[in-house]
Amino acid sequence: MKHEIEIPDLPEGWEAVAYRIPKVGECYFGSSGIKLALIDFENLWLIVRKKQPRRIVLEETEEDTDNSHNHTIYVKDITIDIYSDKLWKIVDEKEENQNV
Repeated sequence: MKHEIEIPDLPEGWEAVAYRIPKVGECYFGSSGIKLALIDFENLWLIVRKKQPRRIVLEETEEDTDNSHNHTIYVKDITIDIYSDKLWKIVDEKEENQNV
């Protein structure tokens, strides 16, 4: 079971991954901010990683648009305007990977 907690002072764009001994090359969060582990540690630290940007994949369909070259796609808080003769759809990578 996963639990989500808020970590004070964790910089924007970073997320906690684990609380354990850092391995060489991992980022950890300590009293002086985020650092890269350059050596093996003996103490437990909060392991963090940079959040990945959101990604939306669009695919052109064979279906023509009704209005001239304007198609709008709404995704949560994002509006995407596409100027094309064809309709576009959002590709769900999870479904696409399951079919392979």
